[in-house]
Amino acid sequence: MKHTPQQGFTLLELVLVIVVVALASVPILGQFSQAGQSLLLNEEIQTAGQLAQERAEGLMAVRRDQGYAAIPTGTTSEVLTGNYAGFTRTLTVNEPPSGTGCAVGATCKEVLIGVARGGDSRAGLTLMLVDY
Repeated sequence: MKHTPQQGFTLLELVLVIVVVALASVPILGQFSQAGQSLLLNEEIQTAGQLAQERAEGLMAVRRDQGYAAIPTGTTSEVLTGNYAGFTRTLTVNEPPSGTGCAVGATCKEVLIGVARGGDSRAGLTLMLVDY
């Protein structure tokens, strides 16, 4: 009777392959976790930008409907609720220092809008209102 060598893998070889594959997959799975956190942060930044733009458009509507004088100087802050819980929006209206871009013979108000979440700034918007 002729003995033919058997083909295949031993149990030890299979266990070693499983261990190597498991060790190699750990950094890859860490990248998936990091990607998920990055997506959440990007979503927060996009939402904050939209909230800042919304406030700027509301301010422009007040100026259009009620006039330039209807926009008082000072700082107001609002804590948003509902779908935007955790976001804080701050509006600051200042009289800018002379020589900072206001046309000669015009009156200007510098508007700063900031949106934060959990104390971390996520978006900011600056604009200048001019009354000729």
